[in-house]
Amino acid sequence: MEFLKLDAKEFDEFALNHPLGGFWQSSDMAHMQEKNGSLTYYVGVKENGKLLGASMLTLKKIHLGYYFARSLRGPLLDYGNEELVNFFMREVFSFLKNKKVLFYHIDPYLPLNYIDLEGRVKEDGPHNMSVVELLKELGFKHEGFVKGIDNSKEPRYIYTIPLKGKSEDELLNSFERKCMRSVKKAQKYKVEVEELQRDELYILDEVVAKTSERRGFAWRDNTYHQRLYDAFHAKGHVKFLVAKIDLKNYEADLKADLAKEEAAYEDACRHLLKVESAKMIKKRDLAQEQITGLKAKLEDAKKMKEEDGEVLNLASGIFFVYGREILCLMSGVYEKYMRFCAPYMLHYTMMEECIKRGMERYNLYGTSGIFDESADDYGVFLFKKGFNGQVEELIGDFEIVLNKGAAKLYHCLQKVRSVLKKS
Repeated sequence: MEFLKLDAKEFDEFALNHPLGGFWQSSDMAHMQEKNGSLTYYVGVKENGKLLGASMLTLKKIHLGYYFARSLRGPLLDYGNEELVNFFMREVFSFLKNKKVLFYHIDPYLPLNYIDLEGRVKEDGPHNMSVVELLKELGFKHEGFVKGIDNSKEPRYIYTIPLKGKSEDELLNSFERKCMRSVKKAQKYKVEVEELQRDELYILDEVVAKTSERRGFAWRDNTYHQRLYDAFHAKGHVKFLVAKIDLKNYEADLKADLAKEEAAYEDACRHLLKVESAKMIKKRDLAQEQITGLKAKLEDAKKMKEEDGEVLNLASGIFFVYGREILCLMSGVYEKYMRFCAPYMLHYTMMEECIKRGMERYNLYGTSGIFDESADDYGVFLFKKGFNGQVEELIGDFEIVLNKGAAKLYHCLQKVRSVLKKS
């Protein structure tokens, strides 16, 4: 086996088709990291001219000319091949030491277990505990089997929906009843999903700001969305989407439904003048209930038009289209427009896109790994659960010290700086 530097083209061709590939391990991400001041390298292992494993490495300067290195959601290896893993790691350690790297951090996109929606480990899962032990033997410190949401790190639990071989009809019918009804409601309301251009990203910014305020979490600054767009959009690897509704069409639909219910009410009343029956009384009362509800919705629509205009932005999100999956990095919705079920339409539209492209799965991404009401994200988990997917527990984060003497000095300086800040 031979360890060598790769060019961006060869790396991307390998990464795009690797089963553990994702947008983190791409030249797009490398360019984004470079604009943030990091150094990036592509390295790999070949045997008989064939590329067996690779990684995009990100080096960030920390202190005294030293660096912190990461393989973002990598490296891309066959972790069942111990010889390959051992060789790659030994070589990458040496490569990084020569670049004055103190710490090397990895968080492979590799599942430890599959978890069912009640929180039980599936027997037919990957069970990659041996990989955890192998990396520890190589000198990595495992950061543990942590649960919860930490926005400073990539999540250890993710929520995925397998789509390979599914038709669009099968997809909708696979959802839980409430989720299916919500998708159909959004379709009935004629909620449309459109792609945002760079100069329209403020629409996403506004939705995310309101959502993060409501849920009590901090999100990136607005320029982050622009950096993502600039790095990933040219190759079609990211989509910024908005779900919107034209109230003119919504009102027309409500008026058509109102006319039907009024006709049903009048028909029931005519029958009751001739013969009183429990069936006709029920039909009349149900129609009256629907009429009352539809009139209230028309009044509400009129009020929304007066306050917010004829076309409403309801929800928005960031979606990566890369390799075997579409991944929703982030989405948000205006609370006052929840009735239109726009988030369901956003995700359903992108699941349909997965199926059209022949991709393996749709990824709703991070979840806490806590499956009861004690979880901070329990409401969000219940929303995701409606799409009837599965939870993947990833193997976690690992870090190794590559220069113990310099690392000890670095930690001492960090402590001194901390003390000085407090004084």
